[in-house]
Amino acid sequence: MPKIVVSFLEEAKVGAYVAPLAAGGLGPGDLFLASPARTAEVDLVEVIAEADGLLLSGGDDLQPCLYRQARRRDARLDPPSAERDQMEWDLLAFAAARRLPVLGICRGLQLLDVFFGGTLYQDIEIQTGFRGHDCFLRDGFALDHFAHDVEAVEVDHPFAERLRRHGRFRVNSRHHQAVQELAEELIPIAVSPDGLIEALAHAGTDWWLRAVEWHPENLTADHPVHLELYADFLEAADRFAASHATKVNR
Repeated sequence: MPKIVVSFLEEAKVGAYVAPLAAGGLGPGDLFLASPARTAEVDLVEVIAEADGLLLSGGDDLQPCLYRQARRRDARLDPPSAERDQMEWDLLAFAAARRLPVLGICRGLQLLDVFFGGTLYQDIEIQTGFRGHDCFLRDGFALDHFAHDVEAVEVDHPFAERLRRHGRFRVNSRHHQAVQELAEELIPIAVSPDGLIEALAHAGTDWWLRAVEWHPENLTADHPVHLELYADFLEAADRFAASHATKVNR
């Protein structure tokens, strides 16, 4: 089985991200759960060197300084988590160097855009007037509450082709930030009815890197489109592991 690094902040929430990986056959020995507290005495280079995939989970807001913006006083921003921002930035930099398969979820999507030079709306409603993306935070809906539709865009990419098979489909949503300017190395894969980017991928053909703004970890059990996200990620990690093993054994 491949080795997967899962980044997170809160211990109480990481289980939801791990469960679909465990359902795909990964055991405790196949996972490294990376949080600032757990990695304080760990060499992240060594962790990534042994990994076959990186999952960037959801959570708190990125610091606006990372995308060259001042912190808006009117935005509902979380307290900054500089330790998490730095840890995940380092993990992603090391993953990029190895072309490690990467799956980003919610904050993970936003981190990918920022890492490659894009920017974010610090507060969707304040800056665009769009509502309905943070209904869990605002109205207290369940984690699996369907908030809005998502539809793949017409681009030539395997991820878009995968999502187009399902037509328009419903997703849960609990984010008040989103991609404002998409980084040049990334391409939009799916959008919400108001035009916000809900899924993206790396534009290159040599790197499996995909991300979604919704939370498939809360939807995988009964919804194939969301389960496929994890299945494709594990398949990519398997291919990476096999390719790496072949090169090492030569």
